Amino acid sequence: MEDVFNTLPTLLAKNWFEYSRISKIVLSKDKIVSSLAPLILYEDNHLLVIFKPPGILSQKDKTHDLSVNEIFAAYLKEKYQKPGNVFCAAVHRLDRPASGLMVLARTSKAAARVSEEIRLQKFEKKYRVLTSTKLPGKGRTILTGAMEKQGYEGTFKAIQSSAPNSSLYVLTARLVAATDGIFDYEVSIETGKFHQIRTLFAAYGAPILGDTKYGGIRLKAHKECIALVSAGLKFTHPTQKKPCVFYLSDDFLRQFKLYFV
Repeated sequence: MEDVFNTLPTLLAKNWFEYSRISKIVLSKDKIVSSLAPLILYEDNHLLVIFKPPGILSQKDKTHDLSVNEIFAAYLKEKYQKPGNVFCAAVHRLDRPASGLMVLARTSKAAARVSEEIRLQKFEKKYRVLTSTKLPGKGRTILTGAMEKQGYEGTFKAIQSSAPNSSLYVLTARLVAATDGIFDYEVSIETGKFHQIRTLFAAYGAPILGDTKYGGIRLKAHKECIALVSAGLKFTHPTQKKPCVFYLSDDFLRQFKLYFV
């Protein structure tokens, strides 16, 4: 199973299907299916693979704003006219200001099996990142460091690797293109840590565009976004046991880059 997301109108639409618009649709229960369908790559009885626009939560937090779980549960409930609650659970997270591909489980069996694949580090994820500063090294760079949470800000900072309560971060960044002072990286992660891409890029002197929390340049437009997108997923289907591969098209990624330049 291999699929590509190429719905350019999603990217080009005003504010990328902004949260306020989506939440209004979900809460009003008006045109939920037709409005959210452009964000869905794949759907079967066990899974949804979606494109999460920036500004939308992966999981509930203290704001109590709708997350992808509630949003796409509403979609499933409306589409299949299901009474009562609908099971819909994100099996991995993506930061609120980031965007890109996510897997949602429609059954507890699927959630458990995909979560186990993630735990065993068999679930592959690729990201694309834009910066205004080049990372040290040529082409392919391995970033590693120990990080520690800073107070109550929800951010991390680089520290000595031997420090207590530190968390080791590891990723590989490959320079894809460099044009007009913008550096485009493909990123593979080896450890599933909170804010690891954002933290390590900042620690190496190349914070992500728009990521002011970690020292990135403030965007003139699209201030709710950072230039970090989940661009590819590869995993085993929880019941069919066949490979699932999903990725953003080259056209989509080019538009993604233009969005932040």
